[in-house]
Amino acid sequence: MWKVDIYLETDSTFQGKRQRKCGYVLATTVHGEEKTKESFGISNGTYHQATLQTLIEALSRMTVRAQICIHTQDNYVASRLSKLEEMAESGYLDTKKQPIKNATEWEQIYRRVHAFPDPHEITARSEKHSYSAWMQEEMKKHEYDRIMGTGMESAPGSGSKDNGVPGNNNPSGR
Repeated sequence: MWKVDIYLETDSTFQGKRQRKCGYVLATTVHGEEKTKESFGISNGTYHQATLQTLIEALSRMTVRAQICIHTQDNYVASRLSKLEEMAESGYLDTKKQPIKNATEWEQIYRRVHAFPDPHEITARSEKHSYSAWMQEEMKKHEYDRIMGTGMESAPGSGSKDNGVPGNNNPSGR
């Protein structure tokens, strides 16, 4: 089974709603060599929503079942990932039968984790990670118009053809 690390980062940990830059790096080892794919975009919402939307997009890039370790500084998201099955079984309701916060995002993550006949094995670490500094620098250097969590398409009307894969800015292959 493949082993994949997903490194998540946002440019702000402010808890309130605001536009923020966010991104991820997918990393795996192939024939002893680390291979990565990264993508950056923007999110309009809370810190947790930005982290969840970024994770949804990263998980959507998975093409085979894998053991996935998610690295994020978002303690809440990291701690809740181990309760993904519980949240799904409860219908994304809390003990008072009210919808949990970000229920839509959690349901999308659940669907991505269970996209294959056998689900991905998920673990999470709440930490600054080996890509944190690089990702923060990338977010400072660039402006993004693509909304994170909408797949690899550019924001409507942006005209950008960047599909998020380094060196492949022509997703049609033409």
